[in-house]
Amino acid sequence: MLWTLPLAVVAAIAGSACFGGCNTQGCTDNHSALPLMGFYSSTTESSIVLDSLAIGGVGAPDDSLLIQSGQSVKSLYLPFRYDESTTSFRFHYDYKEQGLDDPAIDDIVTFSYTSEPYFASEECGAYYIYRITSVDYTTHLIERVEIVDSIINNIDMERIKVFFRTIDPGTPDDDDDPENPDEGGEGDSTEGEDSAGSDAGTAGDSDSDNLKIRTMR
Repeated sequence: MLWTLPLAVVAAIAGSACFGGCNTQGCTDNHSALPLMGFYSSTTESSIVLDSLAIGGVGAPDDSLLIQSGQSVKSLYLPFRYDESTTSFRFHYDYKEQGLDDPAIDDIVTFSYTSEPYFASEECGAYYIYRITSVDYTTHLIERVEIVDSIINNIDMERIKVFFRTIDPGTPDDDDDPENPDEGGEGDSTEGEDSAGSDAGTAGDSDSDNLKIRTMR
């Protein structure tokens, strides 16, 4: 089940952390500790924008999303559960034209952490600080997840990097014939030749290694 933290809940978290005094000029920091996650290409190591990705929490009561397919995003704030020691997120890919829309290739990223309340000031009140102890993830389209800084406080900085296997929009598929791309892949059966669409149907570990997102220009 997928969920989001609705805007009203985000506002409530910020408000509860501030205890009525955060509108003063003495409080200039963010009022909640929400880790910022950025998206990167494992091929180029550079920041990328994804426009057909849906992300939601796993096991939460609401069936809504943090981001929905159709939104162009390169980073995202993740809400951690302060009363739990782990929070998991589901990455659903909706690249239908690339054959990458099968739930079987959804990736799951699970963060383990400790949490403790922290009193910032009279103006800003209190909020939870998290310390990430480990991260586990599947590797259908995610190559790796890096933790830049394991301490999650209210300083606004990118602390999590997710690297996706990608292919440049101008690069032909590996199984395409550069002389005749319309006939590429058919009738030439060799190891690793399956298209993204057929790979998505199997979603096995070896097949997943062949999956790549064709990124935006």
